[in-house]
Amino acid sequence: MYYNGNKVYLTQKLYYTVCRIGKRVILAPCDELKKKQKYFKTAINWVYPLKMNTFKAAKIHCGKKYILKMDIKDFYGSVPYSFIKQVIKNVCKRIKNADINYYLMITTVEDKLPTGAPTSAHIANACFSPIDKRIRDYSLMFGVDYSRYMDDLTFSCDDKDLLNMIEKFVQKTLTNFGYKLNDKKTKYISDNKQQNVLGLVVNNDTVRMSKDFRRKLRAMIHSYSVCKSSGSKEIDLKYRTWDENSLAKLKGYLAYTKQVDTKTYYKLMHYAKSLNVNL
Repeated sequence: MYYNGNKVYLTQKLYYTVCRIGKRVILAPCDELKKKQKYFKTAINWVYPLKMNTFKAAKIHCGKKYILKMDIKDFYGSVPYSFIKQVIKNVCKRIKNADINYYLMITTVEDKLPTGAPTSAHIANACFSPIDKRIRDYSLMFGVDYSRYMDDLTFSCDDKDLLNMIEKFVQKTLTNFGYKLNDKKTKYISDNKQQNVLGLVVNNDTVRMSKDFRRKLRAMIHSYSVCKSSGSKEIDLKYRTWDENSLAKLKGYLAYTKQVDTKTYYKLMHYAKSLNVNL
């Protein structure tokens, strides 16, 4: 591996382009590297299926008096190399004549999982599975509900003292395995405030979209209606142009809303209809 300008080369033909978004460093794989990573990602799913659902992860916390939210710091970068190697070794057993060192080479950079590679989330999740089980078993032992969506850990119950105990256990467990918590993101939320889990509000017995997200979707629908009625791609400052990708994004948001908050979805569709917008 070697560096050349804003490129990180694994071989002469396989490389990443370094992109910086604020403080985050994204390594974007070239087309050939991405193709190989996607192939291996499929193999990872054979052995370690990645099943994550924001609706289910939020729903189990509905109607609880207290919620504890915790966040793992630098999730990809914290995964121990020995864990990564073991996961890749297990996956390679399912691939005929697979070279473990080759797949380590195309999925890691300096023994870390790069942010930007399609394989990183799947490998990181697989590596965290044993820790996940420890945390889940400990939580269930005290009647505390637990869900995880990548680096976001959420706990809930009606006894804040139990959550304090869980927090200490998680802190100790993660430290033992080489992970760290982002202490700034550790939050206790009581039911007299908006309890937001993965962008979904869970204060009552049903999951619903947050007001901010609903307003965002209304603004997007309005912007699209202005664009459509004027016949121009130029619209407001927030959504400057509407092309096939931006329209697909709006439709994706609406499909997600229909899945998690049917009432809000039909209200938005009624609003779109009032603007003569067909979505």
